[in-house]
Amino acid sequence: MSYTGVHAWCGPCTVKAHRNLPFHKVQRWNGTHYQPMSLMELGFLWHIGHGGYMTGEEPPNHRPSWFQTTNVHTDGILSHEVSVCSCPGSDASDWHLDLLRQRLFPASISKPKAAFTFDVLDHFLIDALECKTSALSFYQKLKRFSNHAFPERVQLSTIFQLLG
Repeated sequence: MSYTGVHAWCGPCTVKAHRNLPFHKVQRWNGTHYQPMSLMELGFLWHIGHGGYMTGEEPPNHRPSWFQTTNVHTDGILSHEVSVCSCPGSDASDWHLDLLRQRLFPASISKPKAAFTFDVLDHFLIDALECKTSALSFYQKLKRFSNHAFPERVQLSTIFQLLG
């Protein structure tokens, strides 16, 4: 985790506090210990564009166009539900451009299911150039960040299926 101090919030407050921090890892107290969980499990919907807010131009009870994506970040591999701008005049087929504006490199231009943060791409470049780290070794490191105790539970095949 990349913050200091004690932050014990209810689910909705956690989602609100992480509006522009989608890669933070959160934990929930289960009565005996803190258990890792994803922001998506708390109902987090990442609004791309408009500073993390819905635009306010949608009619009441409108759910913006959204999709689920797997994001590879320096802290590991995370799943998010992402909504894109649905303002009048916006083009829903420009999802890949919306992701690029958020410093996410989509694995595909049409209907991206996975994206890599520019930070993780920079880390991979430095690791490859300076440490001669292979792509597989770098991925193993990301799996360890994703699940310290059981990195084998982060399936290698899953990410490659998303890329294909």
